[in-house]
Amino acid sequence: MSERADAKGAEEAPRANAMTVLSYLLGGLAFWGFVGWLADLALGFETLFLPIGLLLGLIGSLYLIITQYVRS
Repeated sequence: MSERADAKGAEEAPRANAMTVLSYLLGGLAFWGFVGWLADLALGFETLFLPIGLLLGLIGSLYLIITQYVRS
C-alpha cells in the first residue's frame, strides 16, 4: 500500500488546503505590514509605509500561492 501512495504522490501536483493558503496570506500581510510600520516609526511618518508594506505582503503571498499551487 505504501508503494502505491508513493507512486501516486510523485505524479500529483501539490494540493493546497484552505489553512495553508490562509496562512500564506495572513503571514505575508503580517510580516510586510510590520516592516512597513517599523519603517514609518523609524523615519517619522504617520502612515506612509504601512499600506505599502501591506500591499507588498498581499502581492507577495498571492505570487507564492500562484507559483506553488496553480502553475505546478
